[in-house]
Amino acid sequence: LTLTGNVTLVNPTTEQVGQSGFIVFIQDGTGGRTVSLGTQYKTSGGVNTLSLSSTASAIDVVPYIVSAADSILLGTPQLNFS
Repeated sequence: LTLTGNVTLVNPTTEQVGQSGFIVFIQDGTGGRTVSLGTQYKTSGGVNTLSLSSTASAIDVVPYIVSAADSILLGTPQLNFS
């Protein structure tokens, strides 16, 4: 997902319990974009945003797993791949 502005991950409607994967976030050439989370997303700190790299063109990877209906657990972001 290339971030061209601040975004909110909306709650999905097609998730399946046990589904897992990674979300790749790429800052555009401007950088500094933020990601807020819909109500189904859960983080270990209970915050409603992800702490991602802010530099232009930074690539961050966030693991996730669908633990229950309407509950998506997000892992610790792996930051600043190049």
